Amino acid sequence: MHNKRKKILIGLVLLVEFIIFITSTLWIFRGSVLNDLNVKKTPTATVFIPGYGGNAVSTNDFIEQFNDHKIAKRTLRLHISSDGKVSTIKQYAKVGNNNPLVQLLFSDNTHPIKESYQMSNVMKYLYEKYHIKSVNLIGHSSGGQIAYEYMVNHPNEKNVPKVNKFVSIANDYPKNDPRVKNLPKNLEVLNIAGEIYNFGTDAEEAVDIVKPMGKLVAPHVKSYTFHLYKAGPLSAEHSMLHENPEIDKIIAEFLFK
Repeated sequence: MHNKRKKILIGLVLLVEFIIFITSTLWIFRGSVLNDLNVKKTPTATVFIPGYGGNAVSTNDFIEQFNDHKIAKRTLRLHISSDGKVSTIKQYAKVGNNNPLVQLLFSDNTHPIKESYQMSNVMKYLYEKYHIKSVNLIGHSSGGQIAYEYMVNHPNEKNVPKVNKFVSIANDYPKNDPRVKNLPKNLEVLNIAGEIYNFGTDAEEAVDIVKPMGKLVAPHVKSYTFHLYKAGPLSAEHSMLHENPEIDKIIAEFLFK
């Protein structure tokens, strides 16, 4: 009996190790979907805005996948203090015709409206210090709200980069907002929702809440596209959407092709 239990235990350990090995292997090679993706290289910077309570982990995978596959170049990591002061934590590369990537880290990261006003300082900083004339904005969850609120509340700012494209991932917006007319007229918008299997939600944001963004913004921008990403929880869950190379590919084709 003792030997039988020991064999069962060894079998379970080997099974767990096998599952871990397979999962790790799949995780390592998950970025292969980005192999051989041809993109245009321009000086337009792509700015990554984390969601509620977000930190470097929230956007690192996006940036690393783009950088490692030579789609874009990891360039700047910026810190925004609680009083809105912007500083460079690290400059990884020069800003140039390399699709520069800019990572934002907010000290006060649980107040999206406050962060949206601090975005004005970020944009002036990029324009004045790094001479960046145009940007794309990517916001996950309430990071999308930060980007939207910045654009509708600061339509006539001088000496800031022009916003060309906006990617919103798993966020909801007001059904009616008179400020929407302040969005840049040439703005191109990609709205992404996640759905776990056929449950209608990514476990935090329902598809029916994310999708209506189109009715709000489409009449006021150059183009609007909605993409529903449906998969299992390891790919389509709310927080896994920013750890998913398939989503990275969708975004890269929108931003850089």
